[in-house]
Amino acid sequence: MKKFNVRDRVFLDEAINAFLRESKKFEEESELLGNRPIITYGYWKQMAEEVMYKLEFHSTQKANRQSRIYNEKINNDE
Repeated sequence: MKKFNVRDRVFLDEAINAFLRESKKFEEESELLGNRPIITYGYWKQMAEEVMYKLEFHSTQKANRQSRIYNEKINNDE
């Protein structure tokens, strides 16, 4: 099996982060409308962390280093 390279990991990281942003936004909008989503943001975040953990095993070391740098930058910007 071919491992994910840096370009693949950056794409996957951004896709997961975008999904989490939209999930959070959806939950906040639902709360404003007095609704509660069936699947909460906390659950999606937990699932995303599990996916990221599994991606570590299928990525090159260089891609994993770049991913950590990228995610630290994203978390510091928020």
